[in-house]
Amino acid sequence: MATFKFILSKLDYQKKKKSPESLLMLRYTHKKKTTHFSTHKNIDEKYWDEKTQMVKRSYPGSDRFNIYIKGIRQKVEDIVNEMLIKSDDPTTDYVKSIYTSNKTGTEKKKQYTFFEYAEKYLENGKNRLTGSTIKSYRTALNKLEDYQEYSRNKLDWMSIDIDFYYDFMDFYTGIEGLTNNGFGKIIKNLKAILNSATEDNYNTFTGYQHKNFKTVREEVNNIYLNEDEIAKLIKLDLSGDRTMERTRDLFVFGCYTGLRFSDFSQVKQEHIVGDVLRIKTIKTSEWVNIPILPAVREIMDKYKDNPNNLPKSVSNQTMNRNLKDLGEMAKINDKILKIRNKGKERVEENLLKYDMLCTHTARRSFATNMFKRGVPTRVIMNITGHRTEKAFNSYIKISQDENAELLKEYFSKSA
Repeated sequence: MATFKFILSKLDYQKKKKSPESLLMLRYTHKKKTTHFSTHKNIDEKYWDEKTQMVKRSYPGSDRFNIYIKGIRQKVEDIVNEMLIKSDDPTTDYVKSIYTSNKTGTEKKKQYTFFEYAEKYLENGKNRLTGSTIKSYRTALNKLEDYQEYSRNKLDWMSIDIDFYYDFMDFYTGIEGLTNNGFGKIIKNLKAILNSATEDNYNTFTGYQHKNFKTVREEVNNIYLNEDEIAKLIKLDLSGDRTMERTRDLFVFGCYTGLRFSDFSQVKQEHIVGDVLRIKTIKTSEWVNIPILPAVREIMDKYKDNPNNLPKSVSNQTMNRNLKDLGEMAKINDKILKIRNKGKERVEENLLKYDMLCTHTARRSFATNMFKRGVPTRVIMNITGHRTEKAFNSYIKISQDENAELLKEYFSKSA
């Protein structure tokens, strides 16, 4: 005889966190064999009425909760009854297989685990996501798999809730020793996948929508090069090392155009229209018009025999490595205190400025130096392609001393 009963079951992460909540499961028993169907709902035992098999009225939203779990029970009972009408044996394994594959005699939507859906999400996004964005998602998924192995808890829809959030943060910042900003990027990508799965009706568990399940971002004291420091790079004699010379010239080009590496490494002849560089950025797919400033014109004249008037690009990794050597050669060696947070731990590191040079320093240098020259923010934003002043302001890296000098200059001019 087939029997049905809701039971409360503690998951491993709930036991570990000593959570008062348990997962509510529907137990189906037939011929002394049992299987379980998840409701994907957690509830504190004090709100569960074992006798009536319902949530107590003292629980907020009890009516909706009870309607929901009755619906799950009804679906399972319908499968069993349909099989009995056909004189089929409603074995636990067969009923479970029909339920989990959403079959009631006809094929319905395929179900995906979290990681299966994530792969589908990336596959479908190949035409709308940039290579670097897909790489960022891939990094996030790899780290989530590392967490799954570490915690020994299977990561799936119903396990991604606020308890997972805090546990994963402890793993990422504590066990792995990585930064809060890195954790925030993974959560941002994770929520994008979960929101898509929810919209597509593959995920019905909304634990990730908790108000504290949020992306964290902390301001990092990244560097920029002022125009005197850029001039030091320009003056370097690199005629004996073509790769280093190309790296320097591409970097300077970025310092006076504000383009990302992905853009300035792929400039074509058709992007150059008179004294303007007109290009559609890869990351944001926005057209920007950039005046060809004297420093950029000098580089283009130097490489006028090349198809795009620029040196042949090197890889991002090679360029980042070479930039540190170039910075050391140019004696860009101010001492920088780099401050980051790993969980609640504040980590301070003393670095020489050339050790912090990377391709993106060029973009920050452009925005900051143009700002210091007094170019209106809106004009700079139209060139860098920033949509909001908040995003743009994160690129302005002037020190407190420089800020004070700018204010003094402003008042001296207006006096």
